[in-house]
Amino acid sequence: MSGDPKNQAAEEDLRLPFDDETGHGTGKRDLAGLLIAVALFGLAMVIVNDASGYPIRRSYAKFGPEIVPYLIAGGISVMAVITAIMAWRGAFEARDPLNIGALSWLVGGIVLEIFMLYGGTGFIAGSAVLFAFAARAFGQKTLPLNLGIGLLLSTLLYLLFRYGLGLSLPAGPVERAIDLLLR
Repeated sequence: MSGDPKNQAAEEDLRLPFDDETGHGTGKRDLAGLLIAVALFGLAMVIVNDASGYPIRRSYAKFGPEIVPYLIAGGISVMAVITAIMAWRGAFEARDPLNIGALSWLVGGIVLEIFMLYGGTGFIAGSAVLFAFAARAFGQKTLPLNLGIGLLLSTLLYLLFRYGLGLSLPAGPVERAIDLLLR
């Protein structure tokens, strides 16, 4: 179309939010992108190292199922190279600034759940606290309500995992009381 600003704005409005269109890169080298590329390459090397210990079962095709981890590691390595090139060229879009408060709530919830599980409070209480902290990290400020919702959801998950799937989860007083009731 023409260079008319109204026509350009109309064209941009027609674009769907999930259209496959690359945004504008910052043009600056992206340290986080380079670190992600290094982490991807490290993951690929861990997969290769693990796969090297698999028993070799040759078939008529001259290779067996042990080739799959190598293919996955190769794909991850390709992604690492592409990520490194994009980060080096500054092709990644600018990111929003890091929300330290939200990150602190998430990390705090995870750490608290780990301490609670090792302390013997059980799956239900630990997961309820994690749910409430995660909800707070995403902007929900009603902590008591979130704890209640977390208790309900984690109790349902406990019942599903324990009695539906037969899995063993960390048991605390609440889990032991449920087990006594459902015997």
